[in-house]
Amino acid sequence: MKIVELFKSIVLTVLVLLSMLLTFSIWNYTPNLQTINDTRVNQINLGTEKTLHDVVKPFRILYKDEGVFQGTVDSSKIDEVLINLAAWKSSEIKFIQGNLSEQKVNSLTNEDKRITLFYDAEVPIKIMNSILLLTQSDLPDASFNRLIIDWSNLSVENRITIYFVNSEKRTSYSTNIAVDYYQFISKIIKPSSNLGNYLEIARGNALSLYVPESPIELLNLTYTIGEISPNTFKDILFIEPSIVQRSIDSTSSDKYIDGMALMTVDSNSKVLNYVYPASESIGEIPSATLLLDSFEFINDHGGFTGSYRFKNMNTTRHIVEYQLYLQGLPVFSSITTKISTTWGDNQIFRYRRPYYFLDSNISSDKNIVKLPSGIEMIEKIKRSKNVKLESIDELYIGYYFSQISESGYALEPRWFAIINDNWIGLTSEILGGDEYGLE
Repeated sequence: MKIVELFKSIVLTVLVLLSMLLTFSIWNYTPNLQTINDTRVNQINLGTEKTLHDVVKPFRILYKDEGVFQGTVDSSKIDEVLINLAAWKSSEIKFIQGNLSEQKVNSLTNEDKRITLFYDAEVPIKIMNSILLLTQSDLPDASFNRLIIDWSNLSVENRITIYFVNSEKRTSYSTNIAVDYYQFISKIIKPSSNLGNYLEIARGNALSLYVPESPIELLNLTYTIGEISPNTFKDILFIEPSIVQRSIDSTSSDKYIDGMALMTVDSNSKVLNYVYPASESIGEIPSATLLLDSFEFINDHGGFTGSYRFKNMNTTRHIVEYQLYLQGLPVFSSITTKISTTWGDNQIFRYRRPYYFLDSNISSDKNIVKLPSGIEMIEKIKRSKNVKLESIDELYIGYYFSQISESGYALEPRWFAIINDNWIGLTSEILGGDEYGLE
């Protein structure tokens, strides 16, 4: 009996030790599992990634001093100013005034020793800490479409004041920046001496327009285009590209569907439209969050396949739009030259964009277009029955993009008016009179 009891004790001890060893092994076991990646923006890059500075950019800079306006739409000149501004720390951004009148907004730009940077869209102040050196942690939940630099106190106080003005919402915020007088003059002010003169077009109780004083000469450009295969977008946008079914609706329209999302492709206009209905949302999204989500979604797959700039944002409908630019000028067309996102419930709901891109410049350097001066265009508009001066939100030069041959696309310089976020080409058909001449 003693031998049997001893045998039982040995067996029990062995079982206890095996149990402890098994428990220890389970606790310390690390499974060899591969990371499951979200395939929605799969490791596919259409182009190079951009910075916010590349995409959220002013379309014009305007200096006012000694009663004279000088300005440019040259991207390199505008970048120089922003890069230098980013080197100086700002103080706290404070609310200054609401319910600004049109006259007050005009005066902020029109006073001497002012520099105004004009933006196409209302830019959330909260995203500017990645563009300017804003050290404030709790930036105001506000937006602006004019960044105005006041250097009238620079010589006395060695500081400038920056106003964040929203001409739509009629608000103004400001911050002070300590700067070295000689650095500011040499890096910011002196380069403006070579810029062309601008004129203010006052419109009574409306916001003023600002136009170049002299006629503008630009090249009529011709480009070839490249295309990104819709199948590449299928691989980027659909969760499981392998189960996506393609159907041909017509000779120029295809559909891609996986039971959850739909992508339609129009080969005539070279535009695709992706929709993921399950993510539709009507919840409020702060403007800074909306813009950053949209920007990062496109940027994650290198989707800014050209010089696209932040153009418009509708926070109610969660829409953000980006306009194609070329050589500092917007590109308009009867086909889309915009990228548009509609944000949903923590993911993209709708994505509409061209799948073409401007490829090779095959222009002749002799095909020059001479556009009328700004004041000439104003006189044409005043005589026109189709366009009312008081209804224009912005007036500037851009390119009209159209196909001229099987492989060639023209980019024709024109004057454009922006009215209620829509562009109108100010051609002779619209205004009456002679078309722009070629030299």
